[in-house]
Amino acid sequence: MTGLLRFGALLAHLAGRRALDSATLAAAVGTHPAELQAVLDGQPPTGQLLRSLGPALDLHAADLFLLAGQPVPDDLTPVTRNPHWSINAVVHDTMDMPAENRRLLLDAIRAQPLVRREGRGGVSRPYHRYEPGFGAVLLGLAHNRNLSWTSTAMALYAVTGGRIYLSAATIGGIGRGTVETTPELVVGFAGLLGIPAPDLAALGGTQLPDDLPPTHPLATDLATIVWEARRLTTAQLQDIKLTARHLTDH
Repeated sequence: MTGLLRFGALLAHLAGRRALDSATLAAAVGTHPAELQAVLDGQPPTGQLLRSLGPALDLHAADLFLLAGQPVPDDLTPVTRNPHWSINAVVHDTMDMPAENRRLLLDAIRAQPLVRREGRGGVSRPYHRYEPGFGAVLLGLAHNRNLSWTSTAMALYAVTGGRIYLSAATIGGIGRGTVETTPELVVGFAGLLGIPAPDLAALGGTQLPDDLPPTHPLATDLATIVWEARRLTTAQLQDIKLTARHLTDH
């Protein structure tokens, strides 16, 4: 991927930040140390290895496929492809509800029955095509959560306490590489995606200064809610919108 840290080097960074040496990581994912070392040395990882690395690195396997520059398998995509699916109202209400109600909302999302996925899910529009680069990966990770440009803008606004306020078109520019991925933007995306900011920064070769403002206190809850909501159908999401509104009003 153009201008991005190679996956082997990124994997070394991810393991190092989690205090995992190669032998420990290989044992955790159930692979031979030689296979893991080959990936660290630059060999493309297999799909099975990427799936196993997710829990070991506390990252979503679907995200690891994107970080490795590989297509996300169908079974790891969001459930629905409905173009009208939108979590915007839930994000808006999450910003206003107390912390204990955010936990109740997350419980309600997780209580929804799993629906069998038929084919490939996720947000997909004709204009969601990007040249390889860091911005394209950031948008790919957002789309991995079934977030459109508009939803990404709203969620970024939420996790940064309003400091990052962008139009949908500007979000698209990030994916196309016409909008600079500043350190503040990288930290904002990290909060939205639930990925440690140093990990995202390492991928894009971004130096994070020490004085960047922190993400909003609700960022962790919101990132989890956004991720869990990707398993909802359109009808289920409508129920969750009503639940979120109720939890905001009470």
